[in-house]
Amino acid sequence: MLTQTDLEKLARQMRERGLHSSWIELIEFSRGVIGSLIDAYKALLGNSLSKDDRSSAGTDELIYVVKDRLSKALTLLTSKEQVARWEQEALEG
Repeated sequence: MLTQTDLEKLARQMRERGLHSSWIELIEFSRGVIGSLIDAYKALLGNSLSKDDRSSAGTDELIYVVKDRLSKALTLLTSKEQVARWEQEALEG
């Protein structure tokens, strides 16, 4: 779960990145985050439009793909360690 402290830390990191990155670096960063989010959305949308029967294996694969794409976006925004903590919290909850 994203706490107020997590959001404040994320905002500080984003400000730091903005202050210390070139335009090219910021554009590449944005492409990475937005591209990962778009990929996750496309996977979900493609699955919802699919006429095929949704097997358990297909659902498991979809969950993995969406989780992977969202993890990539969140890692770019925060860190691998933070994403691992959130994943652990989700598994415990």
